[in-house]
Amino acid sequence: MKQLLIIGAGGFGRELYGAAKEALGFGTEFEIKGFLDARADALKGFAGYPSVLGDPATYVPQADEVFITALGDIAARRRCVAAVEAKGGVFVSIIHRSAYLGPNVRVGAGSFLAPNVSLTADITVGRHVAVFHSSSIGHDSVLGDFAHVYAQCSVGGAVRVGEGAIVYPGSVIVPRRELGTAAVVGAGSVVFLDVAAGVTVHGNPAAPIQ
Repeated sequence: MKQLLIIGAGGFGRELYGAAKEALGFGTEFEIKGFLDARADALKGFAGYPSVLGDPATYVPQADEVFITALGDIAARRRCVAAVEAKGGVFVSIIHRSAYLGPNVRVGAGSFLAPNVSLTADITVGRHVAVFHSSSIGHDSVLGDFAHVYAQCSVGGAVRVGEGAIVYPGSVIVPRRELGTAAVVGAGSVVFLDVAAGVTVHGNPAAPIQ
């Protein structure tokens, strides 16, 4: 059985730990070995979690280990993935058993689908993507590598979410829109128009902000 290490022992890591214990394959394909975090005391004051076993920048993967990142900072997420993969580490996806995956949904390695997520049909989820609690992704959408869709978002059909883009909680993306690379949608926004790469939008209707 594979031994899962969660990279990041902060709030996201603790959430992912709970979800992983209720994920597809837990107890049959993998069990949770512990966390990797640059802060050895990251779990101080929190009970019931496995230990921090090392720093992802220096940790040497073992043959029976697999990894997933739990870092909200996308740049940090990229650095940790690169460091672990450079030493032969293998990343896996974690999909909560309550998530709905319709026909022809493809999920890349290192991605996380939280409880009550819905991916309806013919959707491509890239590598190291996170889709958080109770968000829905419509048919024919594409989520680029390292994209984050936070909780209770509604992403319409045929939407393209660019690499490293972030959609904050409670937002709505209407169908057939495109979010460019590293675009950011502020919490509670409604996106009617495409968002260019690197641009942050907020509001209803969503508009660029400084």
